[in-house]
Amino acid sequence: MEDFLFYKMDSTCMPVVKFTNKVSVKPPHIHIKRQTEEFILYFVLSGEMYLKEGSREYALKPGDMLILDPHLVHCGTKASSCTYFYIHFYHDRMAECSAPEELVKNELVSSRFAALQTDECSIRKNPASPILLPKHMHIGQPGAVMQLTELLEQIKASHYNHLEHFQLNTGCLFLQFLILLSRELTDSCLYEENFGLTGRSTRIIHDILTFFQSSYTEEITSALIEQKYGCNYDYINRLFKKATGKTILAYLNELRISKARQLLSDGTSRISDVAEKCGFRDIYYFSRVFKKYTGTTPGAYSRKYGLSGKKMPLARNMSVPRE
Repeated sequence: MEDFLFYKMDSTCMPVVKFTNKVSVKPPHIHIKRQTEEFILYFVLSGEMYLKEGSREYALKPGDMLILDPHLVHCGTKASSCTYFYIHFYHDRMAECSAPEELVKNELVSSRFAALQTDECSIRKNPASPILLPKHMHIGQPGAVMQLTELLEQIKASHYNHLEHFQLNTGCLFLQFLILLSRELTDSCLYEENFGLTGRSTRIIHDILTFFQSSYTEEITSALIEQKYGCNYDYINRLFKKATGKTILAYLNELRISKARQLLSDGTSRISDVAEKCGFRDIYYFSRVFKKYTGTTPGAYSRKYGLSGKKMPLARNMSVPRE
């Protein structure tokens, strides 16, 4: 199997945009032969673009993106009509890599699962992991194409307005664009047949984790999960625990208590309101679960870490209980 080409970028280092624009070209225009000092990102909106970089040839279609490397010579191979964005940028800690497709896929999926965990200790220990970017990728989801295109328009506008700190603002927007690209690559690992599926059960677990992040305030039952994902709850619960180290209920309660701690820390919300906002319909059950995971009651926690303005503690006990 051919190795998968990608870039590994240090996310603690901000990309610097040299210049960017959206252009439309028509035959007989053809890309000149050149080697730049910076990376170049192309994102095709319509038409076709034909390029060669080193020994690799690319035929880019609408929704395709490509990153060109400053160490390689590139040139056009065929004249064609095309509308596209380009961004020339510098990054001191970004390098092209290649690895077996399966290894790249597993690293991306593992990173997604780790990001969806609720353990605040792990978040503080690993605040910024490397960003994996595709060398060449087709974005097939219309919503994703629209979101990426809107960001590219914002990057272009920021770059040319030359207001104070415009370089920093442009770099932040471009970093956001690159993160979205990396997420699209991860999604392709989970859902696209031609990239090698990680299995239906893995996709269901991912969907459950994502669903909990957006819907933890709602009433969530085993029956709802069975109906929503078309699977036996006990079976998927075993797989969920194998993948995350926690049962479905333990993860959901961890997430809800983590959100409750955030709300209680500002000292402005009533405990009953916090319970409801975090998916607990019974305030007494909320208090029991909160104490189980934090070692203290919601009221005591709010008095100690909210109104007094003291620093919130790390959730040492958050991963201990097992439902």
